[in-house]
Amino acid sequence: MSTDEKRGAATLSLLLALTVGAGCSSDPSAYEDAQVPPAGDLAADSVPSSPEAGSKVDATDDAATATCDMKAQGCASTFGSLFTKSNGRADGKLVAVVRPSDTQCALFNSTHVVVQLSILGQVQRLVVAVKDVAVTSVSSKLVGPAYAEGWHTSVNLDYVSDLGAHSDDFALVSMDKAVDFICSPLSLGAPVSVYAYSSGSYPASAHQVHRNDKYPDGAIVMDPTSAKPTYLLFRYASQVF
Repeated sequence: MSTDEKRGAATLSLLLALTVGAGCSSDPSAYEDAQVPPAGDLAADSVPSSPEAGSKVDATDDAATATCDMKAQGCASTFGSLFTKSNGRADGKLVAVVRPSDTQCALFNSTHVVVQLSILGQVQRLVVAVKDVAVTSVSSKLVGPAYAEGWHTSVNLDYVSDLGAHSDDFALVSMDKAVDFICSPLSLGAPVSVYAYSSGSYPASAHQVHRNDKYPDGAIVMDPTSAKPTYLLFRYASQVF
């Protein structure tokens, strides 16, 4: 079995193991990533940018099976300024996966996982909601141009038309299992693509990495340089499509 096949099988096994989570919100206000952070927390898209990459950027781990704790050890302390106001696709190498509980990392978020990518010498934050979400994975070609490090603006993703994914394909999960769904299959140092939105006000960060009812959708893509990458998809509990 090839490396790509093993990763795809591991992702599918993880998805099948996820159990239905309790307490998922149907409040439409939950559809927007938090703009006003709880005390001591950072909002999804409200982080001051820095032109310098963090000193920990070079930390790598070759094992795809590294624990989630290990995948936060190389988290950056300062961030770049590449994101402009647009929907787009961020292509870069995985620096760290920062869970809500990883409070030792700079600019963590208590209800989101922060995926840190090294892009053109800068570390950028992709902020992914993990509270009250349902998840699934899909194998499909990369939507948009071929993978190349950078922020590719106006590259839009739609779960239904591009991937054939519908709300019934998703499993409602607890916050912890949503975190594991992101963290477990991603390998440090590997190419990753993330479809997201940036307001442009805080060019270090982008968010809305989930189904968006009125806007392009967001997703994390594993193995984006392969012939058939794996998409990690997210929706909120009451979304139907």
